[in-house]
Amino acid sequence: MSASCPTVIKNTLYIFAGRASNAFFLFLLTLVVSRQLGPALFGVFSFLTAVVVATSGFSNLGLDIWMVREVTKSPSKGKQYLSNILGLKIGTSLITAILVFLVFQATDLPQSTLNLLWVMLISIFFNSVSQTLWHYGNCFKQFIYHSSLWAASNIIKAGLGIVLVLIFHELEPLVWGIVASEAIALVLSFYVVHPRFGPFAPEFHFLVWKNFIARSAPIALGMIFSILYFRVDIIMLQLMTEEKAVGFYSAAYKLFEVAVVLPQSFMLVLFPTLVEEYHSDRSQFKNRFKKALAIYSLIGGGIALVLWGLSREIITLIYGDQFFPSIAVLNILSWAIFLFFINFLLSNILITSGRERINTWNLVGATVLNIVLNLIWIPSYGTIGAAWATLLCEAVIIAALSLQIQKSFE
Repeated sequence: MSASCPTVIKNTLYIFAGRASNAFFLFLLTLVVSRQLGPALFGVFSFLTAVVVATSGFSNLGLDIWMVREVTKSPSKGKQYLSNILGLKIGTSLITAILVFLVFQATDLPQSTLNLLWVMLISIFFNSVSQTLWHYGNCFKQFIYHSSLWAASNIIKAGLGIVLVLIFHELEPLVWGIVASEAIALVLSFYVVHPRFGPFAPEFHFLVWKNFIARSAPIALGMIFSILYFRVDIIMLQLMTEEKAVGFYSAAYKLFEVAVVLPQSFMLVLFPTLVEEYHSDRSQFKNRFKKALAIYSLIGGGIALVLWGLSREIITLIYGDQFFPSIAVLNILSWAIFLFFINFLLSNILITSGRERINTWNLVGATVLNIVLNLIWIPSYGTIGAAWATLLCEAVIIAALSLQIQKSFE
């Protein structure tokens, strides 16, 4: 049974409100950090954030999206999925944080950066568990919980972070504030979700975990390589160039992240409906995809044109003249935004139709290509090379998906 148009619109507004507030408050934090601490420390902060976001893919293992798909098909098993995934994530987040820190310990990063990285990695545990609680409402199309809790989490994070930066004008208090805010958000999420959906607690059944990991593995690999694909350029810039270059690139890339809030928000609402229609009404599934494709193309193209045409004004207004090198980066990344809109829709269609393995291999190939291009172009062209690598990889992904997507409608 497909959702009515008013319901889809209402739920999309819920999710978009949460995502928009998330983007706004984190962007406000970015604005304060970049202006108060300068390009170099902003570059370090961007590197720490990129590592944590990339690491979260390994701790989440695609379990949240997989849970939504499975509980949508079998609502009576919701508590079983939720409890075991919570227990599983407690283990994976702690193990992942330790392993990632050990990897970067072997690099020549400054000790001060490594110390901050270790603190920042603590936040993965709190955020990973919170994400599962937020997604659980999506299983029953109760998107208001995901939206409101996500918004509250980032309001706390941005608010506390801004206050600490303005008071201390240093990076370390900000990092500790982010960890504290993630812990507060987890407590808040538990006390909101628990009364609405009934009692639950983490369960530690290793045989169940093994089954869950095996079944969610294709989605997990896809998410991991997707995150790596979008964060590897910042990490490689940190390792191969100076901290200011990371700051310049991150300033433009942050606008990229803000722009993709809308397609992700719409997909969170649309995904359960697409799953239902794919299994019950393939014709309706195809029609809904065509409408979504038109909307994604129109909005993505419009945003790309605005950012490209007004790149100079946008960068100088938001970050100031000291971030002038970010303008050229934004001119390139603005067109990557348009391609991302289309790619995001097509990749989720593959997941909806149970062809997530193909989507995973696409992302693996794109990530490898991105790394290779960065290795070739960053030494010669710096941030511009990293931006062109992103744009080219987006074009390659859209070509691959366009060839593969037709089978989802047969």
